[in-house]
Amino acid sequence: MQYSVWATAHLDGKSEQKLRDFFNKIVGIPSSLIKRELHVTVYHARRNIRSLSNTTETVSFAIPGSELRMMAMAPGGENPRNDIDPSRCMIGLRIRRANGACAPIEGLRERFYSHETIDVIGARKPSDRRRSAFGAHHFQPHISVLKPGAIADPDLSGLGKLLRESVDHISFDRLIVKCRAR
Repeated sequence: MQYSVWATAHLDGKSEQKLRDFFNKIVGIPSSLIKRELHVTVYHARRNIRSLSNTTETVSFAIPGSELRMMAMAPGGENPRNDIDPSRCMIGLRIRRANGACAPIEGLRERFYSHETIDVIGARKPSDRRRSAFGAHHFQPHISVLKPGAIADPDLSGLGKLLRESVDHISFDRLIVKCRAR
């Protein structure tokens, strides 16, 4: 049996609509290529963590638009690379660590560290604010927003600049923990 734990912080309805309007009405991306249920993964484990259960709780924090950067959702996609074609990848919003923008996400993430017992992680190094015990070793907070094929220009910097000029902040309203067994 395969187990996983996902903890995700979800944008509130107003912020999700603000992003949908930006990409659809300002940039001209069809609605069908804009993802729904926008969220940032706060924590992920590929293990059964018996001390956790499915929950939904209210949270309230905002990330300034000035701290959002566009990225291709591929390994190393936070920086432009010749071997990554953004038109063939999902596109995400990376949340910068500068100026404390990630502090609320890191605070939520800290709640899960105590559940990484030796029985759960074995010889792995435990997660911390920059490292994950499971999955991608480097924790980079991001929100997947566009499906593959949504953009044609491989240079995401212009789109990112326009986003920062158009979106003052995004707000989150709930933390959802899902424990799965397959």
